[in-house]
Amino acid sequence: MKVKLNSLLDDASGKFGDRVFARNPSGLYLREHVDPNQPNSDRQMNVRDRFSQFTARWGTITEDQRIGWNSLAALITKTGKYGDLYNPTGHRIYIALNQTRAEFAHPILDDAPAAIEATIPLAGFAPTVNVTAAPAVELKLGATVDPLGTDLLIFATEPMSPGRSMVGEGMYRLVGTAQSADLLNADIGTFYDDKFGIPAGGVKVGVRVIPVSASGFQGTPQESLVIVTA
Repeated sequence: MKVKLNSLLDDASGKFGDRVFARNPSGLYLREHVDPNQPNSDRQMNVRDRFSQFTARWGTITEDQRIGWNSLAALITKTGKYGDLYNPTGHRIYIALNQTRAEFAHPILDDAPAAIEATIPLAGFAPTVNVTAAPAVELKLGATVDPLGTDLLIFATEPMSPGRSMVGEGMYRLVGTAQSADLLNADIGTFYDDKFGIPAGGVKVGVRVIPVSASGFQGTPQESLVIVTA
């Protein structure tokens, strides 16, 4: 069913009975609601378990600590699906930062940072992917400067056609993490092999890194498409 908008209603989302609003190149339409698939990978299960853990812990921290998180949240601006700006809750920021810190096995942060922390981009980011005779896969980030105090979330795609020039957001998967002391010469090929296996020479792989501050603030992603050499 197509939906015609007017000056009083310029967009719509959510459910309408057993239907949901969706968009395609032709515009807004209603489609049958389908319950989303809940992935049960080890990482997704860990994320859900940690969410429950952090939510319960939020109720045990002191009121002064919660005020600190709410004050921090007031400094953070997010963009909604319609482009509207809003401030998240302190509870949401508490969970978000601690979820990120947990990826590096850092302890839970109960006291809010005093301010939003800047992150340092990875200088010289020029990843290479090479399949050796072993066979094994080498994946190096090409960093030229060690961003001290910065951790990295490392994402990659499965092997793709060498002619591909665009990578959708949902194609990247977290394959591993690295901390500042490991970045210059780190070979994270084992991470890739564990997630996707050993790629063939000549295929293309997307690599993305996100710098993370000491308290868990995520910086701007850096991405590169790489042809695998063999």
